[in-house]
Amino acid sequence: MPTKRLGVLQKLIPRPGDGRVVLAVFMLGWTFVVLVPLLGAAVTSFLQTRGIAWTLSPSLNAYNDIIFTGRWEVIVRTLLMSGLVTLVSLAVGFPFALWLAKHARSGWLKQATFIAMTVPLFLDPSARTLVWRALLGTTGIVNTGLIGAGLIDAPLDWLLFSNFAVAFGLIAPYFPNMVWPIYLAILLIDDELIAAARDIGASPFQALRDVIVPLSLSGVAAGIVFTFVPVLGDNVATRLLGGGKKEYLADSVTSLVTTMNYSGAAAFATIVLALTAIFIGMFGVLEARARGRQ
Repeated sequence: MPTKRLGVLQKLIPRPGDGRVVLAVFMLGWTFVVLVPLLGAAVTSFLQTRGIAWTLSPSLNAYNDIIFTGRWEVIVRTLLMSGLVTLVSLAVGFPFALWLAKHARSGWLKQATFIAMTVPLFLDPSARTLVWRALLGTTGIVNTGLIGAGLIDAPLDWLLFSNFAVAFGLIAPYFPNMVWPIYLAILLIDDELIAAARDIGASPFQALRDVIVPLSLSGVAAGIVFTFVPVLGDNVATRLLGGGKKEYLADSVTSLVTTMNYSGAAAFATIVLALTAIFIGMFGVLEARARGRQ
């Protein structure tokens, strides 16, 4: 009898080499942890709520409120800001990652760069963002330095509590999200491929265009996703650096949840989730086509 029970237990316990069991367990956990909440938010957006009471009858009131009360402008503003932050991070992050992966020879310099880009990730977002208020304020270091240098006569009030301040405050914390995937992708490119391109007469720009960029597209795609998506839900920079002049997605969701308008908050989340999925899908198709032309 004990031997029979032991055989049953051996069948129930996954074996380390059974990849299908591991994959099934992972997919089950992923479904309950990620997919179920997302599906729940989508379903909630079509329900009517009165405080904590739910009405199970389907309704489009939450989406009508977004369209006819002008809240759709919040979604557009957030998408534009996220796109701007992502483009700037990519434009600066790609050459920086290329330098870090292929041209930074000094070991201590690379280690210092790694620390500088990693340590801020462990800091509190609010404390990290408040620093920019001291730097960009009318009496901050930037305005004081510009006035002292004679470049301006009065403080620049648009440096803080503006869209510029929000964008600047978002680029700083999410810049590593763009750099790390691109750095890893470029680091895996064999130096001999680049040297071979140079040997057959390719200029540095041609080697970059025909060798480095195509082979690092997976890192670029990951960097774009890892930057664009988190910026959509950031409410620290918008709250501390925006001064409440412009409302962004996270601010709207927070206010709706505070007033117990859960269906409205869920509708915001569902719309942004759908737009993000479309964006990632389109980018994936473009990347696949680019790889197919190689």
